[in-house]
Order: sequence, then C-alpha cells, then structure tokens
Amino acid sequence: MAEEQIKLIILCSWGATSSQLAKKVQQAAEARGINLVVDAGGTGEFNQKASQYHAVLLEPQVRHMKKEVTKTAEKYNTPVELVDQMAFALMDGNKVLDQVLSMLNK
Repeated sequence: MAEEQIKLIILCSWGATSSQLAKKVQQAAEARGINLVVDAGGTGEFNQKASQYHAVLLEPQVRHMKKEVTKTAEKYNTPVELVDQMAFALMDGNKVLDQVLSMLNK
C-alpha cells in the first residue's frame, strides 16, 4: 500500500508568494520521495477547503489571521503554524518541509 498523501496549504494574502514557496516545498518533497501535495492560497478561500488539508502554514504577512485560521482548522484537527521566517525569507523548501513533517510528527 502506498504511503498516505500529505496535503498542505500555505496561506498568504493573495496567493502570490505562497505559490512560489509551495513550488519549492513540492520540489523538496519530490526529491525526498515524500508523497506531498502543496496548495497555495489566500486566507479567504481556506474556510471552504479546510477539511481537505493535513497541515496549514501561514506566511508572515498574514500572522494576524492565525487565530481565525486556527479556529477553522481545529474542527478538522489540522495543525496551524507560521512559516519559519528564515525559511520563508530564503524560500527554503527543505526547511519548510521539515517544519511540516514535525507538525505532523512524521
């Protein structure tokens, strides 16, 4: 049986920088053979799609939304964290991937 696919969403204001970071995390996962799908989006659309994700990362510019996003995510036992700031600044897909794996204790 194939390992379970991990679904991550990275949230920012409009989805522009998050899609850039999502691509880097996706590449890091593929390089390590980890079955991960990374979506990027704005915080607004998360409410409709919250049940689809195993982990949520917020970019620094939307840190003020953490309480609201966490409230939605808690209904599905989905962990929410702010993206590691250094990893975000460097667009370091591997470091963000490590953060996601530790959120999920994998």
